[in-house]
Amino acid sequence: MTADRRGLGLLPPFSAGLAAAIAMETSTGLLLYADEGLLPALTLILAVEVGALGLGLWSGFLPVGGGIVEQVRRRWLFSLVVFALAAALATGFNFRGDLQGTGAGQGVGLAFLGSLPLFSIGSLLGAMSRPDDLGRPSRPLVGAPAVFGAAVGFLLCGIFLLPNAAPYTLYLFCLVMLSGGALLQGWVLDSRPLVDVLEVASGSTGELRVEARALGSPRRELKVLFEGGRLRGIESPEGDPGRRWEVAVLEGLKGEERRPKSVLYLGGGSGTLVRLLSQRYPQARIHVVERSRDLVGLARSHFAAWEGWDGVGLQIGEPLATTPDPCGPFSLVVVDCGALPTLGGVPSLRELDWRFLADNLDTGGVLLMGGLPSWQGESLPHLQKLMGKGQEWFQDVFLYRTDPIPPVARLLQRKGDMAETLLLFSTAGAAAWPPSLSGFRLHPASVS
Repeated sequence: MTADRRGLGLLPPFSAGLAAAIAMETSTGLLLYADEGLLPALTLILAVEVGALGLGLWSGFLPVGGGIVEQVRRRWLFSLVVFALAAALATGFNFRGDLQGTGAGQGVGLAFLGSLPLFSIGSLLGAMSRPDDLGRPSRPLVGAPAVFGAAVGFLLCGIFLLPNAAPYTLYLFCLVMLSGGALLQGWVLDSRPLVDVLEVASGSTGELRVEARALGSPRRELKVLFEGGRLRGIESPEGDPGRRWEVAVLEGLKGEERRPKSVLYLGGGSGTLVRLLSQRYPQARIHVVERSRDLVGLARSHFAAWEGWDGVGLQIGEPLATTPDPCGPFSLVVVDCGALPTLGGVPSLRELDWRFLADNLDTGGVLLMGGLPSWQGESLPHLQKLMGKGQEWFQDVFLYRTDPIPPVARLLQRKGDMAETLLLFSTAGAAAWPPSLSGFRLHPASVS
C-alpha cells in the first residue's frame, strides 16, 4: 500500500467521528432547554475532551518500552495515577467552591478533571487494541466493549451518581473500578507471551533473531533463536534445553550401553545440546557442522556461557554436504531438521544425503532427527515416505511423538494441537532405546 493510500485510509474513520460529533451536538442543542451561553460552553468542553480522547487513542500505538503486555500495564498505571490526581483536585473544588467560577479554576478543571483522564483512557484503549508481541490481533475486541461501557457510564452518572454523590467520590469510584480492571486484565495478559527482542542480525541464511520470551504465573522464561523464521534453538535462563526433542535425546542416552563415544551434530550451532553432551560425556569426540557462523556467534552471545567450546570441533558449511574433519564414522549422529531444506514441512533428502548419513554412522550407532512438527491424531502420511526411505539405509526406524502439548507451546506460537516428532534410525547391533522419552512415546508407525 502506498503512502498516499495509507493517508487516505485515515479519512473514513475521521468522517465517521465527525458525523457522530455533529449528531451529538445538534441533538443536544435541539433537546436541551438551556440559557444562552450553555451550548457554546458545552461545545468547548466536548471538543477539548473528545480531542484528548482521540490524542490518547493515537498515543496508545506509540512504544513506551517493553513488549505489548508491559505497555498496557504502564498505561493502566498512568490511568490510575491520573484518576487519583483528579479525585484530589475534585476534593479541593468541593472545599473551595469559589474556584469553579474563576477562569483559572475552570481551565485547571477542564485539563485535570476531563481532558487528562480522557487522554489516559484513550491511551489505554489504544494500547489494548494493538497486536501482541507475536503479531496476533488483539482479543477480545476493544472498541465495542468500550463504547457500550461509555453508554452505561452516561446512564449511571446522570441518573444515579451525580445527583447523589460528590464529584470526588465519583473519581474515587472510577479509581476503584480501574484498579479492578487492571487486575483482571493482568490475569488475562498472563496467558499472552511477553516477547523482548534481544538482537537481530543479517546472516547468509536469512535474518537471525534472538528473543527472550516469558509466559504465565509462575513465570516461565526462555531464550529463542530463529534463523530465517525457523526455530533453531531454545534455552532456559539456567541453560537447560527448551526443545523437547533435545531433552529426549539426553534421556535416551542414559545407560552405559547407549553411551556415545563420538557425536556428529548436523545443524548444532545453537550449542545447547552440544554443551550438555560434552559436560556429561567429556571423553566423547563431538563435532558440529553449522551452515551459518553468524548463528553460532549469536547463540554463544545470548545462551549459557561455557568455556569448553575449544574442545568441540566446528565446521561451517551445509550440514549434508560438508565432510567432517576429522572424518567419522560416529556412534551418534544428531540432525536438527530446522537446518535442512524442507518440502511440506519434511526434510527433502536426496539419495546422496542418505548415503552421507549412512557413511558417517558407525556400526551399532544411532541417527536421530529432531525438530519435525506434526499434528495430533493424524496418520503421519507426510513422514511415511521419509521413514520408508530411511528403512532402505538403516536396519530399524523408530518414530517418537509427544504427549499432549504443554503450555510452553503458546510461548513458541505453536497451535494447540501441534506435536513434535523424533525419528530414530539404528544400525545393526545398536542398543535398544526405551519406549518413552521425556514426553515422547514410541508410535505404532515405527518399522523394524
